[in-house]
Amino acid sequence: MEREARSVSGSTRRSGEVRIVQLTDLHLTPRDGDERSEPDLLGALQGMNGVFRQLLRAREVSGADLLLVTGDVTDRGDAATWQRFWRELRGAGLAARTFVLPGNHDVCSLGVRLGREHERRAADLRRLRAGLAHGDHDGRFPSVRVLAGGRVAVFALDSSNAGNATLLTNAVGSLGQRQLERLARLLRRHRDVPVKLVALHHSPNIPHPKVEAARGLKQTGAVWRWGHELPEAERRALRLLCLTHGVQALIHGHLHRAEDRRVGGVRIVGAPASTEPAGKGSRRVAGLWSYVVPERRDQLTVRWTEVPVPRPG
Repeated sequence: MEREARSVSGSTRRSGEVRIVQLTDLHLTPRDGDERSEPDLLGALQGMNGVFRQLLRAREVSGADLLLVTGDVTDRGDAATWQRFWRELRGAGLAARTFVLPGNHDVCSLGVRLGREHERRAADLRRLRAGLAHGDHDGRFPSVRVLAGGRVAVFALDSSNAGNATLLTNAVGSLGQRQLERLARLLRRHRDVPVKLVALHHSPNIPHPKVEAARGLKQTGAVWRWGHELPEAERRALRLLCLTHGVQALIHGHLHRAEDRRVGGVRIVGAPASTEPAGKGSRRVAGLWSYVVPERRDQLTVRWTEVPVPRPG
């Protein structure tokens, strides 16, 4: 699916500038008081819906030309949460400027399920497409959104493993050969677009544990890595496509941590969970990446912004 993104007036950006803001791993729930399915060390996480509403009111978000949501919109993939998500966006006047791709939680498999695996996968994908359809997304990937009269193109991929049929494979990501082939054709079709970004949910490369330690990141084990990054062959193929077609940034979520680095000549930018702010009380902030293209220069600038999201009351 290809669509020309609408421009926005009254934003905080400079005239003629194109600004894309990334949200990710929202883990929204049907009701505000619901707990997230993945607890942290201090107990169950709550309040994701409220933080999301605060972010939509923030000038950094409301003034974006494109709001790019890189997966895990919902915590359990249910229809009520998808409806809530699009209702909040419409209320904020952002639905038409929002571009969504799925994460593993959007095809969630966290309970006991009966039936054959292919039937469960098909059911997951039907539910996902129904959720995306509430926002006029047809659920086919890769998809592309073109901005600024053809100066910027954002390509979205589905790394949700074609439906996660079991609890064991719930977090595992995969693109598949056919989707990579379609991405190659889509990139070639848009070869004259000066600024190109490719977005997906799962990580296209997690640093080696020694590199993580050197950068002050939490070191990850083999099982965790298996569940959070693409298979090696797909990672290499994706990065090669990006390098060959001049993609300026490969954008992802899923890891719930901020990253900005280069791997094999490709810039990889990962965002933390947008609804899991850092800090406490009135000092809570949500960290966001913005991708900015100036009016007269076909180059990409990546900016880190911290948005205050104080706890209610």
